Amino acid sequence: MVMGGTGAGGGIDRTKLRVAALFVLIVAAFTTLFSRLYFLQVLASNEFTIAGEENRVRVIESEPPRGRILDAKGKVLVSNRRSLALTVERHIIDDPARRRTVLDRLAATLDVPLKRLYENIEDATFSPYKPVAVLIDVPEKEVYRVRELRDEFPGVDVERRWVRQYPEGNSAPHVLGYVNEISKYDLEEDEHFKGVKPRYEPGDIVGKSGIEYQYDRYLRGQPRVEKVIVNSMGEVVARHKVQDESPGRDVKLGVDIELQKLTERALKSGLRASQGAGYKSPAGGVIVMDPYSGYVRAAATFPTYDPRIAIDGFSIKEFRKLGSRTKKNFDDDALFFRPIAAQRNPASTFKIVTGGAALWSGVATPYTTLGCPASIVYPPNDPGGEEFNNYTTADFGTMGYPRSLEVSCDTFYYELGWRMERSFGPVFGDGTERFQKYARRAGMGHPTGIDLPGEKGGILPDQKWCRRQFQATKHLQRPTCERGWLPGYSVNMAIGQGDMIVTPLQMAVTTSAIANRGFVWKPRVARELLTQDVSGKNLFSKQVKPRVGARLELSPEGYGVIEEGMELVLRTGEGTARAAFSGFPLDEYPLAGKTGTSELGETNLQDAWFVSYGPVGDPRYVVVVYMEKSGHGGESAAPVAREIWEGIFNIDKETSVRLGEDDSG
Repeated sequence: MVMGGTGAGGGIDRTKLRVAALFVLIVAAFTTLFSRLYFLQVLASNEFTIAGEENRVRVIESEPPRGRILDAKGKVLVSNRRSLALTVERHIIDDPARRRTVLDRLAATLDVPLKRLYENIEDATFSPYKPVAVLIDVPEKEVYRVRELRDEFPGVDVERRWVRQYPEGNSAPHVLGYVNEISKYDLEEDEHFKGVKPRYEPGDIVGKSGIEYQYDRYLRGQPRVEKVIVNSMGEVVARHKVQDESPGRDVKLGVDIELQKLTERALKSGLRASQGAGYKSPAGGVIVMDPYSGYVRAAATFPTYDPRIAIDGFSIKEFRKLGSRTKKNFDDDALFFRPIAAQRNPASTFKIVTGGAALWSGVATPYTTLGCPASIVYPPNDPGGEEFNNYTTADFGTMGYPRSLEVSCDTFYYELGWRMERSFGPVFGDGTERFQKYARRAGMGHPTGIDLPGEKGGILPDQKWCRRQFQATKHLQRPTCERGWLPGYSVNMAIGQGDMIVTPLQMAVTTSAIANRGFVWKPRVARELLTQDVSGKNLFSKQVKPRVGARLELSPEGYGVIEEGMELVLRTGEGTARAAFSGFPLDEYPLAGKTGTSELGETNLQDAWFVSYGPVGDPRYVVVVYMEKSGHGGESAAPVAREIWEGIFNIDKETSVRLGEDDSG
């Protein structure tokens, strides 16, 4: 009995223990729960408030007015004006059905092609919370039509935006450049847009070419910054201004817009005259430099385009149309800037480089005389040698530097090229390519470093180039440089033919070095960066100075004989530019020049060149003209240069370019 009583009492004790344990567990659970709630609601509330704000607050930047672009005399070439843009909220753009509905209505209401609206969206890069511009520079009456029907256009708004305007019309579009929304490539790949403060964002308007691109970080200014609050649907519900906008800096150029217009007219007129004479003459370029400062004064190209069609950037369709090319003319398009990017044989204009290289390397002196036969064989007296022909079958006899340039004797310069190829000395060491070394110093074979995008460097053939070419073409039936570097390469290079390739700008730089007695410029288009106050008054400026890239070390006598020969080109009865400058007052305005005719296989496919500077004795301008498939340099290019020189010196003249006479190489 005692045992049974003890068992019953033990059961009651165990029940109490279970209840007590359960109570402790419940209290512990509630304590943990309340502790966690207290932490979340009190201790960590600030952290979660911040996280919530970050999820619904976005910072938006609005484009400030870009800086203006001015010419050398302060004339405004590019400025800004306010325009109206129709924008659509991003959440509608991201919804295909709603986007289609809104864009269909806009196209019908404004009578614009639906395709155009889609192209504008296609071209753009978007900020997630920034409205997307579907039409820019919309007339006010069209905007009012949309506003009157506001209920039919949910998410559509009107913004005032800055667009570029061109007070001087369609001059110098390649120099000035154009703007458009920054692309994905720009943001991710283009080093030009990296490391800049304030940093670039999707939707920003940036320079895409020319000065607009090169100096974008100065032109862009400080944006207006605002915080945008969006709801859970991504719709903007409030905006708060953080920072006011300030305009970009003005960029003043070395370009004289009146000289630029003159240059453009002369080039266009010259190409038309050449076409009238039976040449194809599809394209050309002119560059005018100051040989003592290194500033570009004018740069013209043809074909060209009107920059006013690109005030909001080119559409894809416009870009393709302007950039169209053909198999026969792979660089014949309106966006191609020939003065800095056309890569062609310089032909006989290169003889001023060859002559200087021979003087510098010691294989000739200012008083050297050589024959000018109709042809010459290298190696000399070798039955298996290669024959190199002059441009004429006449034998001009023995001559020195001046006359060799006057009549543009090929065989004279073949001999100089051969001598430089075969002669070595203690200063250079055996095997060093002295010809190439001088030419490289004179600005050949590499970009000049001008402050414009898209410059090409040409080709300066040497032994390294030959090895690279062979590796690249050894799979072909006839590889380039299959037998290695041959002396004939230097012989051909001496008259600017073969694989010697230059740009018009490179020829302007090397011609400047003759004019200024040795300074090889890294030229500049921009001259000053100007900072203004809110009223537009200039506060201070920063100079953009050309730099000297190299020096050509010739004696005064060496420069003298080259210059004398270049003067004879224009003055004498046998000068290759004599006809083009007939009647020009050379005694009052002395000029030096050199013609060139690049051999392309067919007579009507020759490229015409003319390089010049003046006035001799105090040169202030270098004028280089290049005309594609336009015949002889003295016949087609020299008359264009003459028209430019007449404008520079304000000489009475006829209004159209007349062809000269020239049958030289």
